[in-house]
Amino acid sequence: MRTFCTEGPVDPKLNYYVPRTALVAEGLKKVEQWRYFTIFAPRQSGKTTYFQFLIEGIKKEKPNWLPVWISFEPYGTKTEREFLHSFRRDMNVFFHSRGIPLSIQPIDSIESIKDECLRIQRETSKDLILIIDEIEGLKEEKTLGLFMHTVRNLYHLKREYGLRSVILTGVSNITGIIQDTASPFNIADQIQVPYFTREEVYDLLAQHERETGQLFENPVKEGIYEQTLGQPGLVNALARDLVEKKRPNGETIELRSLYTTLDDFTEYYIDKNIANIIAKAKLYPKIVEEILFEEPLPFKITQEDIGVLYANGVIDRDPEGNCYIPVPIYKKALYHHFKPKTNGERRHFKSPIETYKKYLDERGLLDVTKLLWRYIAYVKNRGNIIFSQGKASEGVYHYNLDAFFSTYAEFADAKCFVETPLGGGRVDLLLLQAGKTDIIEIKRYDADQYEKSQGQLKAYLERSGLSEGHLVMFSEYHEAESYEKVETEGKTLHLWVIPVKRPVPSA
Repeated sequence: MRTFCTEGPVDPKLNYYVPRTALVAEGLKKVEQWRYFTIFAPRQSGKTTYFQFLIEGIKKEKPNWLPVWISFEPYGTKTEREFLHSFRRDMNVFFHSRGIPLSIQPIDSIESIKDECLRIQRETSKDLILIIDEIEGLKEEKTLGLFMHTVRNLYHLKREYGLRSVILTGVSNITGIIQDTASPFNIADQIQVPYFTREEVYDLLAQHERETGQLFENPVKEGIYEQTLGQPGLVNALARDLVEKKRPNGETIELRSLYTTLDDFTEYYIDKNIANIIAKAKLYPKIVEEILFEEPLPFKITQEDIGVLYANGVIDRDPEGNCYIPVPIYKKALYHHFKPKTNGERRHFKSPIETYKKYLDERGLLDVTKLLWRYIAYVKNRGNIIFSQGKASEGVYHYNLDAFFSTYAEFADAKCFVETPLGGGRVDLLLLQAGKTDIIEIKRYDADQYEKSQGQLKAYLERSGLSEGHLVMFSEYHEAESYEKVETEGKTLHLWVIPVKRPVPSA
């Protein structure tokens, strides 16, 4: 039985997989044209798997080509001599693993790689294709410079030496390679490995369904796509957790299991995809906090911090031309990591002398209406501090309200989730209790959006089968809070307006 792959390149015999047929065809076309090109994709996006498919495609369709794949990831600060030792070893390991009766001879300079290319071409009558993965792993600038100089020379004599194509992949230094005026690589010869489409995610999950009989409910499939945006590493990781840990006996996978998995990935597990994003974000904490919690920040690829965060899959450019964090599960993880606006606030959320039981309904479950009145009292006292005199972004409101509800949820055996899939959409805040689901939409007040937001909330309720929900609008313009209960088409909408400009409390 095949499994979801979470630990490296996909093996089609052992793992479910997305074939990337169109992408492989694009790579074959460039190689056919003797083009040297780069592959752009953040880590865990399926680059290495793509190379495997490309190599298999070459073997099948172009037997007169000889593709060779090696990785520079462990090369570090190698000198020229050390580089040559590793390069020769890795090339020979590749030949041996594929049953190719070839070996690279000892060479005394990087420039002599040209002679080895020529010898291989003459011995095999095949054009060599050199695929270098993780080129940024070679950090010694002098050694990298010598290698790239040799590649440039080979490019100008590629037919004579039989080096049909060189394919490079990396993250941090690909831009510099492209911008080098003498480089054979340019922006026109770049292949971007995209995340899985919605259809590809559904197909990947369907492979498991067909082979095992275990089903994913449709909202779960949609939720996996929405929360990951199709990021290959995350898609496989969430699916594997669901089938192996949440439903190991083959039961149908329902939405509550997905909620638990999402919570585990942001609160409990050390997931390599999320850990990498947090590590990259920590390099530029101020700009990440600005994107999360402050006013819109224009996306400028030439700005170093923005360029690095983009290249590593942390941020992207939204339709308005601003920076944003496109993958919801990344965004939630970053919320939890940075938390600059709520540190120290928990002691103000709940008084030590009050019990959480005060906010329970007749069934013993947390009552959202009672809690929101308590939250309004908190904002009256602390809003001027937390919301910077009303200049905070929607992100601050999201996080603050989530932190507030989570404080009470801890005592009541409940769970809070932010930006959570529900009924074909993604709600801002979801409170999950035994036998009860509450959804809360959070907006920055805008008169034109007030009615539209109600329609959005009603649509969530209709698609999810719930009868009531809450819309909380934080206002910089109102002086007093307001609450309205609206009955419409069998749905109950609780509408809240919470002022955030408050006078500074007296000492």
